[in-house]
Amino acid sequence: MKRSLLVILLSLMPLWAMAQDARPHKTDEERRAEREAIRAQRVAFITQEVGLTAEDAEKFWPLYNELEQKVMEVGHVRGRTKAEMYRVLQPFHSNYPGKGSEPAGISQGRTQAGDHRAPAQPVFLDEHPKGSPAPIDKLLEEYILTFEKETRLRSEYHRMFLKVLTAEQVARLYIAEERFSNKLFRDYIDRKLEQKDR
Repeated sequence: MKRSLLVILLSLMPLWAMAQDARPHKTDEERRAEREAIRAQRVAFITQEVGLTAEDAEKFWPLYNELEQKVMEVGHVRGRTKAEMYRVLQPFHSNYPGKGSEPAGISQGRTQAGDHRAPAQPVFLDEHPKGSPAPIDKLLEEYILTFEKETRLRSEYHRMFLKVLTAEQVARLYIAEERFSNKLFRDYIDRKLEQKDR
């Protein structure tokens, strides 16, 4: 499950990064074109790495695209739930400049040589949050259920993949997904280094 989440995050990172690269604001059409270009690269990369025939591809890609869409929807729910948790969690004292659950500049870690910084302040739940947010228990449950749902989806589609591909091809698929994500990440780093050298 952690590996799947890492693959998804790494595959989404270049999309975010590309949106930040050339200009501060790209049009929706430009972002859509970039996503389509990356999607086309991924299809070509996976097709080659897995060794998909035209017949294999015809059966496999609709399943893969369905899974990708469903996992993305689960990810959106997870993101909204996490954002709501951040909103419900309040710093224990309103005078802190930090906006998250920890005051700004406060470290949870300590070094072996000691630390002169003030100890981290405890995080308290605001008993009267603004608006009418779901109780934190419910939010936590929703958040954890998104991981379970994603795991069930991946297991379900894994079985479907095995009906249209060989076990070796499915194994190659999972390796190819990771390799493609790593390639996108390396390409992004290379672009950033080139921009820095200019």
